[in-house]
Amino acid sequence: MTAEEFYAFSYEIINWGNIPISSKNCGVGCIFCKVHRDPILKRFPKLPEITLDDLYEGFKLIKDSHNFVRLGAGVMVAAHTDPYLHPLIFDFIKHASEYFPHKKITTVSTGSYISEDKIDYLLSFPNFGIDLSLVTMQEQRETIVPRPTRERLETLLREGPIRKISLMYTGDLNALKRDLDKLIGLNWHIKAKEILVRRVEYTKFSPDKLNTISYQSIETYESCVAFLKANYPFVKFTVPYLSDVFLDGEENEYLTQGKERLKELKEKLQAKSNNHFNVICPESSYKYFKQELSSFENTDVYLVKNELYGGSVTIAGLLNHEDILNQYKTVVANATTVLPFEMYDHETKEITGRHISELSTFYNSPIWTA
Repeated sequence: MTAEEFYAFSYEIINWGNIPISSKNCGVGCIFCKVHRDPILKRFPKLPEITLDDLYEGFKLIKDSHNFVRLGAGVMVAAHTDPYLHPLIFDFIKHASEYFPHKKITTVSTGSYISEDKIDYLLSFPNFGIDLSLVTMQEQRETIVPRPTRERLETLLREGPIRKISLMYTGDLNALKRDLDKLIGLNWHIKAKEILVRRVEYTKFSPDKLNTISYQSIETYESCVAFLKANYPFVKFTVPYLSDVFLDGEENEYLTQGKERLKELKEKLQAKSNNHFNVICPESSYKYFKQELSSFENTDVYLVKNELYGGSVTIAGLLNHEDILNQYKTVVANATTVLPFEMYDHETKEITGRHISELSTFYNSPIWTA
C-alpha cells in the first residue's frame, strides 16, 4: 500500500475496529450501496487487495476496547464491497481468529460469494460468525439485490456459522412475517446472537428506486415495531429517533444510551451553572433532548438537520460543519456550544475531514463534545 492508502486503512481500524481488505467492486448490485454515489467516500483512496503482512499491521491497530474484529466491513474506507471477493479471505479469517482468541471475528456479507464447500472450514473457528445481510427472501429481493445467489443463500441459512441476521422492513408486514417465520423454522431465533430488523433509509444521494421503498418503510415503521413487539419479541429493531414508542420491557440500547448521555450532560451543565450552553442535536434526538433540558435556564437546544448527508438519515455522526454553519447562529455571546461526540473521529475531524477548531474559531467560543 502507498502511504495514502495505509493512512486510510489505519483510519478505518482505529475508529471502528474494521479491517478493510479490498476496494474490489461487488457485483451483487444492492440498490442501497453507496460506493458509486456518495461523494463523502471520495475523501479516501481505494485500497488494493491487502496482503497477509498488511493484515498483521492492521491487527496492531485494534484497540482493547474493540470487542469485534470485522474483516472487510468498511464504514468509510473500502465501503460496501464483499469480503469474500478477496482471494485470501479464508486465510484471513483463520489468522484473525487465532490472533484474537478472546474477540469476536466477523464478516458482513450478503452471502453471495461464500462457497458452500467452505462452510465446514468456517465452522471450525469458535469465535467466528457471519453477519448476514439477508435483506429479504420475499418477492422484492431481486428488486433490492438484483444479482443474489438464492440457492447459495439457502444453504448458508441451513448450515452456515451465522452470528447476526439483518432484515429490511420494506413496508410489507406480510413479507417480513414470512422472512421471520422462515428463520424460526431454521431455529435461527435460537442459534443467532441477534436478528435485527432495519428501516430502509435514504439519503440525498440515493436512487429513486431505493427512495420509493424507503418511503413505504418509513411511513409504517412504528406499526412494524408494534408488530414485532407483539409477535416476535426476540427480534431487535433499529431506532431512527429517540422516543418512548420504541420502549419495550428492557429498554432498547439506543434509548438507554440516550438517557445515559443526558444524565452526564445534565451533571456537566449543573456544575457550570454560571455559563450558557447551546446544545446541538440532529432530528433523531432533538425533541427528546429539548424536553429533558427544558428546566435548565442556562441551556438552549438547537436543531441542526442532516442536510449534506440528509434524507431520512438523521443520526448525530453524520452531522458536519457545513450543516452547522448553515443552520446554527448563536445568540448569547461566549456561549459554549455542545456537539454530539459521534461527529468526530480520533483526529477530532468530522465526516468531511474538517477539524473541530474551525467551529471554535468561527463562533469565538468554547466547543464541548458530549
